[in-house]
Amino acid sequence: MKKKILQFGLILIALFAFQKTSFGQGSVSNLAIEDDYQHYTDSLKKTEYPWHFPIMGSKLRKMGFDLPFPNGLMINYAYSKQDLMVSNLNVGFSPSKLMNVDGFARFNNITPNVQAVSARYDFWLLPFLNVYGIGGYIKSDTQVSLGLPFKADFTAKSEGPTVGWGTVVAGGVGPLVVSLDYTQVYTFTGSTDKATRTNVIGARIGHMFRFRKKPYRNVVALVGVQYLGLNKSSGGKVDIEKLVGITPEGKIRASQNLDTWYGQLNPTEQQILEPVYQGASNYLNSTDPLNLHYTFDKALYYPWSMSLGINYQHNKRYQFTALYSFLGSRNQIVFGLNYRFGFKGKNFLKGVTL
Repeated sequence: MKKKILQFGLILIALFAFQKTSFGQGSVSNLAIEDDYQHYTDSLKKTEYPWHFPIMGSKLRKMGFDLPFPNGLMINYAYSKQDLMVSNLNVGFSPSKLMNVDGFARFNNITPNVQAVSARYDFWLLPFLNVYGIGGYIKSDTQVSLGLPFKADFTAKSEGPTVGWGTVVAGGVGPLVVSLDYTQVYTFTGSTDKATRTNVIGARIGHMFRFRKKPYRNVVALVGVQYLGLNKSSGGKVDIEKLVGITPEGKIRASQNLDTWYGQLNPTEQQILEPVYQGASNYLNSTDPLNLHYTFDKALYYPWSMSLGINYQHNKRYQFTALYSFLGSRNQIVFGLNYRFGFKGKNFLKGVTL
């Protein structure tokens, strides 16, 4: 009786394991439910499970379930573009003398164009639970269109390393596969005084198409939703000349525009903005570099997006993934190549009995 209870529990675990997890991290097949793969699953039952993970993987192998190689290394390339909203903007030429300019500064749009390359290591802790760590590097060109107090368009560049972690819960029955994943990434750039934290939550459902003569090979078509969250507050400093790419001639024209703008303000506005005007004027009429210090709150116009994708598993070692996310102003494309392997040894909890 106790043995039957254990087997029933293992079946529930196996039914939660599935062929494709998000971003191509691994694959699990419930081949036992298809008559065409009976010979394949019968051979699995007779094959010793050689890996430490996932926990109780050996029990599932004896029941005819095909598990992926438990460890994976993945290389990803991603490009994304999405509009940002900025509020509570404070600027100044000294970090101790920042001034809120929400009433005077307006942005027509702020659009980061981000390219990222990352490497990820993952492993299946349980047949339905994958955990991973991420490291990489990003480059961002942010297109900024200033509407007030005067019109200006410029590009702000930043780059730096990223580190993070994540987890996937995955399951499926027959050709249908589902996954829920969470990722947290920290990005370090020289233009901000602390790391930018990004939280990504995704859910996907897919349909698996098998290669009948090669049961280890398959293609999964995916559709899903994704939520992208940023830490609200940011701050830092930036070299104005590098920010706007201004030339000596441009400084002269900018100084004239600044004087014209300041002269058109009413006395109350001039009194409030006099420190900013004097700092900018001193910079534009000097050859010395000047840093602009700032703090602001940021948010995405559309934190939710749809995603379409495909995962191709050539064999149990190599997989390729492509994903496209879209909605509103957001566009993102991700390509990933995954290599899977395992560490040989006694499978954890192999000898558990009830």
